[in-house]
Amino acid sequence: MEILSSIVIVITIVNGLVVLVKTIDENRALFSELKKFMSNKVTLVIYEFNGDVKDELYEAVEIYLSNNLSPKNGKIKASKTEKEKNSIKVALEHNKEVKYIYDGHKFKWISLQSEVKSFNLTFRAKDYDFVLDTYMPHILKEAKYQKHI
Repeated sequence: MEILSSIVIVITIVNGLVVLVKTIDENRALFSELKKFMSNKVTLVIYEFNGDVKDELYEAVEIYLSNNLSPKNGKIKASKTEKEKNSIKVALEHNKEVKYIYDGHKFKWISLQSEVKSFNLTFRAKDYDFVLDTYMPHILKEAKYQKHI
């Protein structure tokens, strides 16, 4: 009788743990959806072309990201043309994400390519002015410097 009682207790405990795990998974999914709904993130999209003209900001971001990539970023695209004498150009692989911290602000870049090429920059909504007034000018300046090296 004692063994039967112990088996019932173990079954009850295991059943309780299974219910708890299921509840946690359900709540995690619910929390994830709620977090997306209440997100305070902004995504700035920078397209390769503005009409028929190559966008200067897109080109600057391309240069900036390629000069700040490291092996930690995982999959990196490499290329070389005859024009580029002895240098191998590295770039962020399409649909790949890379995270940066600049001046204490967190940024997530994604290089996208579908019908058109673009970079998506995701950041906190409260950093919107910082991005436009400080981070983007920094990227333009860095790219201009890298072009002239």
